[in-house]
Amino acid sequence: MTENEINYINTCIEYLKVQETDPINSTLETILRRSEVCIVKTQSFHKGRVWNQRDTDIELRVPIPLLKDAADLQKSLDKLFKATYPETNEYAYGSLTIKPKMIGTEDRSYKEYDVLFENIKQTIIQGIRDAKYAIWIAVAWFTNRDIFDELCLREKDGLNIRIITIGNNTNKYLLNELESEFDTLKITLPGGHIFHHKFCIIDFEYVMHGSFNWSKNAEGNEETWSTALDRDFSRKFADKFMRMYKSHIVDQEDIVVDEDVSADLDDWEANF
Repeated sequence: MTENEINYINTCIEYLKVQETDPINSTLETILRRSEVCIVKTQSFHKGRVWNQRDTDIELRVPIPLLKDAADLQKSLDKLFKATYPETNEYAYGSLTIKPKMIGTEDRSYKEYDVLFENIKQTIIQGIRDAKYAIWIAVAWFTNRDIFDELCLREKDGLNIRIITIGNNTNKYLLNELESEFDTLKITLPGGHIFHHKFCIIDFEYVMHGSFNWSKNAEGNEETWSTALDRDFSRKFADKFMRMYKSHIVDQEDIVVDEDVSADLDDWEANF
């Protein structure tokens, strides 16, 4: 794609994000992120009010696994391009053609980053809802029923869900249910060693991480939560998750040492 075509498809993605919430917007964004666009200026006269204005057609080259989704949403894509194409006196948006993207063509490197200090639970839930294939979670304390319920719904959709969490009594509220519903690995460390991760990988291309424990009380805390749509960045988290999952032992960098840790402190932190 040319720089102009890359800028245009990125504009479409950003435009979708500020529209009213619509269940199909997430699918449209996925299609656009994985696709290529070719802007074709034709000699056909545009049926509009501007004299001598010509049509600009758009070819959307979609990966074969997403072709059916794109075809089902062709009217929505056409509406999107009509709303976003930069019309001039010479050219206006004409029509959309959906074609298969050539096999072997690398996906373009679309990346997106954000940081949040509010509405963190809602962001986590939305990330879970947007997942298509896999959700891998490494979180110290998991006692939030709302997030648990969302994961149960996605598990019924056939997604691969894996969870690594603390395995002692400070995390007991949902622990049995987590083990019953999902592929759950419990980690218990001796003494003052604490498993302290809080991250979630979605489809190996989107990652959420920060200070927010997946607990009810954390919703009232001052917390930080970062999100990244970046395959290379997400792969680093996935590699770390796999090392922990395969070994069932936490690497040294996963351990926070506190000489004063006690059972009372464990109980207190579980609520946060």
